[in-house]
Amino acid sequence: MPELPEVETIRRTLLEKIQNQTIKEIICYHPDVLINQENLSLNDWLIQDIRRRGKYLLFDLTKAEQSTTENNSIVAMIHLRMTGKLLLEDTIVEPAKHTHVRFILNNGGSLDFNDVRRFGRVTMFSAGNEFSDRGYATLGPEPLGDDFTADYLIKICQRFKRSTIKGVLLNQQAIAGIGNIYADESLFRAGIKPDQKAGEISEELLTVLHQKIREVIAEAIGHRGTSFRDYVDGLGNKGFFQLKLAVYQKDGDLCPVCDTTIEKIKVAGRSTHFCPNCQK
Repeated sequence: MPELPEVETIRRTLLEKIQNQTIKEIICYHPDVLINQENLSLNDWLIQDIRRRGKYLLFDLTKAEQSTTENNSIVAMIHLRMTGKLLLEDTIVEPAKHTHVRFILNNGGSLDFNDVRRFGRVTMFSAGNEFSDRGYATLGPEPLGDDFTADYLIKICQRFKRSTIKGVLLNQQAIAGIGNIYADESLFRAGIKPDQKAGEISEELLTVLHQKIREVIAEAIGHRGTSFRDYVDGLGNKGFFQLKLAVYQKDGDLCPVCDTTIEKIKVAGRSTHFCPNCQK
């Protein structure tokens, strides 16, 4: 579930708290969750920075004490998938039931990777090798980045002209970070039906969609993400954008614009919510 606004909120929360702290030890409780094919050291790493790309979090780590015999700069890539959480603990407590990886910090606390469905992954790379991960290496532009222009959206919709417009928005190689929630909300604001073929939408309307995508993502970050069931930030706090949703998971409710009943259909394999009057 965590999409770009949720992952960005987690990044900001954690960066403020743990930048320049040392990870004394990384403990793995379920080996399938922590991937360390390079057999990199799991001890004594200084947290230099925490970055985000799409739905990925990247911890830039350097050796707390420089060594000439091992790699002194690595990246811990974290993908939360559907139910993953990163939770900061002030003290070392008993691991929760679904805690799979624990980062022991030098301040006496820990950062725990918790995932009920165990789809999420923590992958260790030598710095620069994170691009060997195909999912990461092929990400499209960021919705709030300079590369994501109206012209780009028009071109990508022509490239995937037979796909539904919602399918294009969910395609991480086309645009990084958008998932089900923000695709539905952006399409509602732009007045586009989610199952319309991307190649059939006018350039004028795609320009509007471009603006609405940026608007929705920025608002969602400002509201610290959307919380329904699983998502909380690094301190365990919920987001507030669910209070602003117009159509997502609102099937059966009345459209806030025209009072038409919101409907739910399946598009691109995902439950999709829209107003049949506003989105024709």
